Amino acid sequence: LVGGAALTKKFTLLRILPQYDGPVLYAKDAMNGLALANQVMNEDEREEVMRQLERERLVLEQNAAEANDRADTSGSRPTKPSVDPQAFVFTPPDTSRHVLVDYPVSFIRPYLNWQMLLGKHLGLRGNVDKALAAGDEKAVELRDLVDELLSSAEKEGILRPAAVYQFFPAVADGNRLLILDPDDFDKVLETFDFPRQQKDPYLCLADFVRDRKQGVVDYVGMLSVTAGKGVRELAESWMAKGDYLRSHALSALALEMAEAFAERVHHMMRDIWGFPDSPELSMRDRFVARYQGIRVSFGYPACPNLEDQAQLFRLLHPEDIGVSLTDGFMMEPEASVSALVFSHPEARYFNVIDGGIA
Repeated sequence: LVGGAALTKKFTLLRILPQYDGPVLYAKDAMNGLALANQVMNEDEREEVMRQLERERLVLEQNAAEANDRADTSGSRPTKPSVDPQAFVFTPPDTSRHVLVDYPVSFIRPYLNWQMLLGKHLGLRGNVDKALAAGDEKAVELRDLVDELLSSAEKEGILRPAAVYQFFPAVADGNRLLILDPDDFDKVLETFDFPRQQKDPYLCLADFVRDRKQGVVDYVGMLSVTAGKGVRELAESWMAKGDYLRSHALSALALEMAEAFAERVHHMMRDIWGFPDSPELSMRDRFVARYQGIRVSFGYPACPNLEDQAQLFRLLHPEDIGVSLTDGFMMEPEASVSALVFSHPEARYFNVIDGGIA
């Protein structure tokens, strides 16, 4: 059974399943995973689950083949680009690798998305801010629990945030993003091949850097952050003692702490890259990306190939902050985030699958 925000049923059946001899089932959430586990353990239902798995795989393979037939194989950009191909190039102050270890939890705490933490992960319904302001009993109870965990994170080190980030020279070649050697712009270190929308506005992530034919070197950023090792083991020990809520809250906090740290590091990168946020920009504005540039992670709509994690790891070496890749290109510890960062003033999030803007 596999799941998680960076996985889809399509990726599971077309990329993960072929690597294993046995069945691989995708669960969209914990309850779906429990239902699938029960079906697989039931001899009467197991065979039908396997048949359905094969039917879904065949349909996805056929759809993928048809999409490839329709796709433009030239790899070129649209005749009329939907973003400015000659936007100002923001040059970072250096291309050195920056490593942050034991980063203060208090510096990350303002970037925590409480709606996601208490709402999505801990099951609080409705608007979290309003519930807390109104003194809702459950909301206050959950917030106090998280506050207690944050205090332990600061005093006892149950969370050990760490990060690494770096700027790289880069140019585009059609749909490809070429990462150049900071010491030799003629040398390509890695190549990311991104999909392009097959509908207007025909966006591709490579559009957000200068084309190599222009003779101008652009830049992209990369980052990797983690909430630290040992969270899973501690959460499991609490669960074994029957402290289920505390265990679940710790796991949820670690995940959101990693997201918050990624937001913090991205904020820092914008500042030093030369396009700092407006003083009026609120944290809520940051959560919905009302700043210049974008931060994209592999496995998501604009860069769906999770295998590209390996290239980022070769460039950034997150192993030095305790983050490693599994055989399925997932990060370990789970509460970790990696991303590419673009500076283009018109960069925006979009979905390659249906051609729409995400």
